[in-house]
Amino acid sequence: MKAFLTAVLCLCTLAAFSDCVTVQVGEFSFPLESVKKLKDLIDSSVTRNPHVLSIRSASLCANPDIPKEFLNLCATPDADQIFEDLKPIARSPELCEICAFAACAGC
Repeated sequence: MKAFLTAVLCLCTLAAFSDCVTVQVGEFSFPLESVKKLKDLIDSSVTRNPHVLSIRSASLCANPDIPKEFLNLCATPDADQIFEDLKPIARSPELCEICAFAACAGC
């Protein structure tokens, strides 16, 4: 029973602090919650065209559902590369919550 309560407490603490986790890629910093939303946008882009191997920033930036934190990134010439760098974090955000990615901070 003590192990269960300890696990619940740890999960609650992790959930409370996950709002503070940021993802730093290059000069850009994004809240983890926004990166999680990016996963849905990436998945919808791949669903429309499953032969796409890399994510093009133009399709993501044109999506009206893109989190506002990414709008400044969309205006940069290296947006394609930064979205590619964000893709593994977006696909496995729980690894960022425990700081398994070097780009994650605030864990």
